[in-house]
Amino acid sequence: MSLTLHFFNSISYDLSMTEIFLKLSDQLNSSVFVLMALLVATGYGLLKIGGWTERFSHLNQKIDGALSMEKTVIRLEQLTELIYNNTLKTPLVKSFSPIVLTHTGLEANASIGFELLLKREFSKLSGLVEEKSPKNAYDIQVESMRVASEQFPVVLNDIELLNAKEYAYSKGLRLEDLSSVLGVLLRNEIFKSKGISVSEVDEHSPS
Repeated sequence: MSLTLHFFNSISYDLSMTEIFLKLSDQLNSSVFVLMALLVATGYGLLKIGGWTERFSHLNQKIDGALSMEKTVIRLEQLTELIYNNTLKTPLVKSFSPIVLTHTGLEANASIGFELLLKREFSKLSGLVEEKSPKNAYDIQVESMRVASEQFPVVLNDIELLNAKEYAYSKGLRLEDLSSVLGVLLRNEIFKSKGISVSEVDEHSPS
């Protein structure tokens, strides 16, 4: 306060603006300049933080939108696959919810040896399902079918692959059609490990 009074007492009313600033600079000591510099730096920092916050907010919105779109695409792919499967003369799964194997699907399982495959590869396949953090029985079914489709026929050994090719040929199927059988069996094994009933799928179905 004394610095301010001394400054205003030391200037006359007929001083120009330039002279006022010169006198002000004469009165300021180094500590005042440091304080002003800190205030300027703080203001600049707050502006930067505000800009970063806005950018992160937009980024989060884009990520949420991408995740939602990914789930929609997966569901559409599976719906298309089920519709296709239902047009086959010998469908492997019944296209209602929850998905179950038909007589042909059960026959394919026995001929190819999917149950032995699952015992060998369950840890890997179930881990890929869990990576998407499914929240309920329906999500587990969706992710199980996706993983089976992506991993088939890579996870088959030579004998299983030969059996799958022969079975698909004998039934007029594509080799990849058999992935739906693996998906249903994988879902069932995950349900069993978690104590989940297949009937719970409909409780969380979006339809």
